[in-house]
Amino acid sequence: MGILGSLLIIIINILLMLILTIIIASLTLIERKFLALVQRRVGPNFVGYKGRLQYIADALKLFIKGAFAPNESNKFLFVTIPSVALAICYSFWMNGVWGPSLSLFEIEFNLIYISLFSVLFGMCVLLTGYYSKNKYAMLAAVRTGIGMLNLELFLGLMLLNIIFVSESFSFLSIVSLQENYWFIILFFFLSGLITITFLLETSRAPFDLPEAESELVTGYTTEYGGFFFGLYYLGEYLHLFFFSLIISLLFFGGWEWPNFVITFFNFNYVI
Repeated sequence: MGILGSLLIIIINILLMLILTIIIASLTLIERKFLALVQRRVGPNFVGYKGRLQYIADALKLFIKGAFAPNESNKFLFVTIPSVALAICYSFWMNGVWGPSLSLFEIEFNLIYISLFSVLFGMCVLLTGYYSKNKYAMLAAVRTGIGMLNLELFLGLMLLNIIFVSESFSFLSIVSLQENYWFIILFFFLSGLITITFLLETSRAPFDLPEAESELVTGYTTEYGGFFFGLYYLGEYLHLFFFSLIISLLFFGGWEWPNFVITFFNFNYVI
């Protein structure tokens, strides 16, 4: 029963990650529509009804389009690093807790795990710029990688507040302590700082530092096209969604409803 239960949990996690990948692909359309609205332009509007199938066309284009490696670069490492970066972003979700006793790996030090893998992703960014043999990609990689490593230190100091209160590094313990009230009430301003830090680390607007406007390049992925660029693009969104999961677990009780909300609904039901 133990082996069957473990296999069932692994299958559920794999299915959830596949569903998450599809959701991320479809949400890129919503993001592009929103950015088009902000910038007073049309946005995707050709493929499907009002461009609603544009993300499928983009995915096919990225995976079919040819990719070229710079002549002076190390071809093996140039091709391998994007796959390693995506594997690291998927490894974040091994640490994800979907519900009570519903995670791929039951580990106690969840917060340390995500910090280590964030540092590894920053190292991948630095190596991406170095093996691209492009000065613009190298500048962007240094700018982004060093920024991510600095943000990890700042983020670790902020997470210490939650660790001291919960006396644990585990998501399960932190969520269980939010049965009476969510930590968003206790750490309201801290949650805002952590959210901004997550946006900085994932290079989301308005903190899209890797894509320097003056350089007219796409940051550390300047030399990458087609399939390899798609790996970074997907990995960036996986990174972003996992940080959203962390915020929900740390500040909004994860799968737990506070007792006062349950009492409120029960009281209204009785009335």
